[in-house]
Amino acid sequence: MAFPDEPASHLPLLWVSSPSRLKPGLDEESKLPAGFAVAGRAAEQIFIEFEAPFAGFVAEPRDYKVQIQVRVGHRKGWRPLLTFTLRGANIIDPERYTVYSNAPLVLTKEDRQKADAALLELLTGHQDVSASDEREQRDGTASGGP
Repeated sequence: MAFPDEPASHLPLLWVSSPSRLKPGLDEESKLPAGFAVAGRAAEQIFIEFEAPFAGFVAEPRDYKVQIQVRVGHRKGWRPLLTFTLRGANIIDPERYTVYSNAPLVLTKEDRQKADAALLELLTGHQDVSASDEREQRDGTASGGP
């Protein structure tokens, strides 16, 4: 999954697992990423979890153009499969970008407040990590330093 219109998003998010449903139980294991065949003119429903470090890119409560890329068995390299709008303002938990409607204007005022609080928490955590990394580099305490 890539953010083609975001210059700060250098790396695509990688497929890390496939849960059996949107909210799997604690005892349910997710499947690891693996190729799968889809017969011509058929459709498959698969839940996919993506993950990647956001080096220089922190999501904001706004819409994003997102592209799902695939490798097709008989072709080389990655190819765009579909592009859609990811409605970032609907994400109300800073730890999990899942199980939220991607439809526009579905958040209540209360959910919008939760979304704003979650974004603030996410941004504060990102700034804390960045400040710590800066301090380590300045002090020479980062791994590989003197």
